[in-house]
Amino acid sequence: MEEKQQFSKEQLEAIRHEKGPMLVLAGPGSGKTTVITHRVKYMLEHGRVNGSQILVITFTKAAAGEMKSRFEKIMGYSSGVTFGTFHSVFFMILRQAYGYNGSNIILESEKYQIIRSIIEKHNMEYNGQDDFAKNVIAEIDLVKSELTPIGQYHSMNMKPEDFRIAYREYEEVLRANNKIDFDDMLVFTYELLRDRPDIRRMWQQRFRYILIDEFQDINRIQYQTVKLLLGKEHNIFAVGDDDQSVYGFRGADTRIMLGFPDDFPYTRMVCLSINYRCSSAIVESAGRIIKNNKKRYQKEIRSAFEKGQCERVHVIEVEGMRQETDGIIQKIREMNQQGIPYLDIAILYRTNSEPSGLAMKLMQNNIPFRMKDNMPDLFSHFVVVNILDYIKAALGNRERALFLRIINRPNRYISRECLETDPVDLERMQEFYKDNHRIVQNLVTLETDFRRIAELKPYAAVNYIRKAVGYDEYLKEYALYRGIDPQEYMDIADEFQEMARGADSFIEWFNLLNEYRIKLKEQGKTAEHAKDAVVLATMHGAKGLEFDQVFIMNAVEGMTPHKKSVTDAELEEERRMFYVAVTRARYGLYIYVPKVVYGKTGQISRFVTEMVIDYDMLQVGNKIIHKRYGKGVITFVDDKKICVYFEKDQITKTLSIEYTIKNNLVTVSEDD
Repeated sequence: MEEKQQFSKEQLEAIRHEKGPMLVLAGPGSGKTTVITHRVKYMLEHGRVNGSQILVITFTKAAAGEMKSRFEKIMGYSSGVTFGTFHSVFFMILRQAYGYNGSNIILESEKYQIIRSIIEKHNMEYNGQDDFAKNVIAEIDLVKSELTPIGQYHSMNMKPEDFRIAYREYEEVLRANNKIDFDDMLVFTYELLRDRPDIRRMWQQRFRYILIDEFQDINRIQYQTVKLLLGKEHNIFAVGDDDQSVYGFRGADTRIMLGFPDDFPYTRMVCLSINYRCSSAIVESAGRIIKNNKKRYQKEIRSAFEKGQCERVHVIEVEGMRQETDGIIQKIREMNQQGIPYLDIAILYRTNSEPSGLAMKLMQNNIPFRMKDNMPDLFSHFVVVNILDYIKAALGNRERALFLRIINRPNRYISRECLETDPVDLERMQEFYKDNHRIVQNLVTLETDFRRIAELKPYAAVNYIRKAVGYDEYLKEYALYRGIDPQEYMDIADEFQEMARGADSFIEWFNLLNEYRIKLKEQGKTAEHAKDAVVLATMHGAKGLEFDQVFIMNAVEGMTPHKKSVTDAELEEERRMFYVAVTRARYGLYIYVPKVVYGKTGQISRFVTEMVIDYDMLQVGNKIIHKRYGKGVITFVDDKKICVYFEKDQITKTLSIEYTIKNNLVTVSEDD
């Protein structure tokens, strides 16, 4: 094998690294998997290292399997190297120390049942229809992974005292039943290696070389445990990209990667600076975005491909989300007709609640798709259930169970005893409260609301329920009670209301929703087997993937960056997420900016405006038409034109596509 022909200078430096700590900064499409597998091969063939002394850690079982498969393919034989996830490696250590087996690992369903039982036992008034237990479990996992004292953690889903009760009793149930969860594997391994020098020395001798993939995603307890596994030589080979650290909600902390050279003073660093995936235009645009993050390693990433007409970066402004969806579908149709397979196309978005309307439209247009992330079932969320209950009641449904769900949302001070009949009799309810004028008036108002809702089109009806009936106010009060951001519920209501836009009648809308639910369920069963299908994914879910053509939805403030992200650290992670989304595209990148989002005026995302080219002058032919206007945004309109936006004067000029940028001078061949 001629390594000089196969690898870049930086890749060879990483592959041939001898002993001691090394940090490899591996940008998007830089061949990091190739570097890791060939480094292991190099150690076996040239470093005289026994394969059983090498440990390669990845973050997912699938990634570990792929890494092992690729390694064995280039080696041609099994070499005794251990490939595994943090959890599988740490469980192996616990199994040998404590005799654990698979029966000791608690099932996800059992975890949820424990949390629900604790909530019921202490009469904690939290709504049970909104994946609440799942959110609490996620917070318990975060507390463990960060080694955070429970008294110092402030829950995002519960009152602080309620969360502490839930956490402690959850742990008591696990210990009483000799069960552990996945984060206990991390905690127990860390404590074992910390407190037992003999066991620590044994594993240090077993694994003399540790290689870690996706190092930017490591959390505090994983890192502390790995450091305990390292022997005196500190043979740790960490590969990752701080610019792609997007799992802060799981405890991933970029400060770990940034502080690596301080923890290991003799660290050698190398940057894999060539992107073998993306066109020059995409690489340059991504670079202009990510350079605005301050806490990062500075790098200059360049594309392996020369500039050419095949590269595309389009920023497309549309009136609203409906036009956005229509535009994406039309463009996908055109691509497919031109011979581009659906599987080479991806649609990305910030949160997994965004694509509901898009998925519905894709189904209606018979465009096959599969979802990388599990999209939440909007129809089972209590917010959507309540809104639909109001509409059903307005159309004449008088089921007692339905009325029990909505009668005090907002609070009308109606007791359960009043709702004693099934079906419910509104006149009888008024008779029940005949001596309480205030409650009778509440019931009269409710009847009036029902009549008005029945007369409206679906979109207006949902809006009336939220604003006139006061359901939004109820959601804000409930969120305040739980101590969480009410915007979480508003987002659900907004998404569901948007799905009603364009429907002329409740019958039409209900039929559409029912068809959507059925098809989505069917799609979920067949998605994995769909060979040629458009991929729908969150920016998180798209990490590690690549496509010829990528669409990014809703590139507006509040969506990306998300409205919940306000601190500098949170905004930097949001920027990294957008950077990840942009760098999924090989050739074509389409970024959609709707002017109106969920009925509100949308403002173009700061990340899009950062995709700028700095220049001082712009000339057409030999004629200078603008001077010293600072930043201008250059985007593609079609195959023959570009759009140049002048930030200072807020004006746009459409020019021919043939342009050059040199010494801060933009030269365009012809002014249209």
